[in-house]
Amino acid sequence: MTELITNRRRLISIILTWLIFIGIDFLFHASLFSSFWKEDITALKALNDLAVLIPAGYLSFLLLTSLVGYIFFMVFTTKPPIKKVLQFGFVFALLFALSNFFGLFSYVNLPLKQLVVFNFVYLIEIIVVAFSLYLIAFSENMKKSVLYSILIFLGLIIIGVLIQNIISFT
Repeated sequence: MTELITNRRRLISIILTWLIFIGIDFLFHASLFSSFWKEDITALKALNDLAVLIPAGYLSFLLLTSLVGYIFFMVFTTKPPIKKVLQFGFVFALLFALSNFFGLFSYVNLPLKQLVVFNFVYLIEIIVVAFSLYLIAFSENMKKSVLYSILIFLGLIIIGVLIQNIISFT
């Protein structure tokens, strides 16, 4: 695909990428690192409060995905080489994660372990966001991209729930 992508395709790419972002975050935070949220850390809200505020967190992911998408589509007006996409994703992710790490470190009383892990997860998520934007926006078959994106989202949620159940039985 060498022609310019439409705004509709950009919007669809951002929304589908946001779903994948949510799936990855669920996999990490709700299952793999769920024990971190149960630790008694004064800087974190109570678990019941956190559960109610999950939609606000996912809204923040939509805003971050939109920002990455906006910049991505300004930089890449036509299909770039995959190496350039991964480089873009890594640089954006690294700058964002380090900025977030040092910002939180400067004023929030979170243990270093949580700060490192949470921002490492951001690093992974943002690289995947850039890669997903690329795969979806520049795909030859948008219907397949929509289907695959939804299946990936559902797969991540299912894997996360399975891990939660395995962890709760141990």
